[in-house]
Amino acid sequence: MVDFGSLLRKPAGQAPKPVALDAGNYPGRIKSFEPGNQNKNKTPYIRFHVVLTDWPEGAEPQQNDKGEVVDLSKRQFRRDFYLTDESLARLDDFLSSLGIEMADRSYEECLPDTLGQEVLVEITQYMREDGTVGDQVNRLSGLGA
Repeated sequence: MVDFGSLLRKPAGQAPKPVALDAGNYPGRIKSFEPGNQNKNKTPYIRFHVVLTDWPEGAEPQQNDKGEVVDLSKRQFRRDFYLTDESLARLDDFLSSLGIEMADRSYEECLPDTLGQEVLVEITQYMREDGTVGDQVNRLSGLGA
């Protein structure tokens, strides 16, 4: 069992930021999905949680500040697909790239078919407010797309 007491007694504000991964196309797997809405405009979305399963083809595994190979399985990423009339085509394209049959089915029926699917995760970098570099998912698609 996790000892939350000892975890929460660690000094706050001193946790090191994760090493930014090199930009590239990483193989991954859809771990889960959840509905939500963007706080500012209350725009509804479906958020897919993705775990990376390997390094990009031909890339060497990266090391953290301690010289250890970065454990990709512990890095979680997400990609949101908005559920507005103007944006649903992107979700359709994503579902299609996974080979999910959508004919005569609702999104509610199709979304569970995404769980466990192998995906290609395009990781890009961005500049955080503190000047350090972070990772984000730019594109998510089925491996065959």
